[in-house]
Amino acid sequence: MIHQSIRQLCALSLLCGAALSILPEGGVKRVSEVVCTASLIIAIVSPLKALDMDAYALESARRHELESSLTADAEAAEQRLNRLVIEQEYEAYIMDKALELGLEGLAVDVEVQWSLEGLWMPYGASISGVCSQTGKEQLSALMAADLGIPYERQRWDSE
Repeated sequence: MIHQSIRQLCALSLLCGAALSILPEGGVKRVSEVVCTASLIIAIVSPLKALDMDAYALESARRHELESSLTADAEAAEQRLNRLVIEQEYEAYIMDKALELGLEGLAVDVEVQWSLEGLWMPYGASISGVCSQTGKEQLSALMAADLGIPYERQRWDSE
């Protein structure tokens, strides 16, 4: 329907342009300009009367739902991605501090939680690997002081 209307509009425009270019100046040309303008307006407006407004409203609502769904999915994916990146940054921080303390061969897994301030904050940590009791205590104290992960949410797995 749209393609046919556009073709008709183009054909009418070409016909009007050709007719106006060959007409001599004067009253006939002015009347022809008015007739051509009126016919072009009718050609533009006539497809609108055939438009099914109920179908248009349903399609518009369906597209709005789809847009809302896609936006929600994108926001959820962004939150998951942000969460993963922040978890990795906290894990890297703990690993750097462990290396500064001379603790090697540890693996750290940090769990973050959404805070009331609207930020991902460290909630708990799982540390696996072999290290001395002194090293555990130092790293535990550092995680509690720097990251706010209390001792109760620090899980140590010595292999």
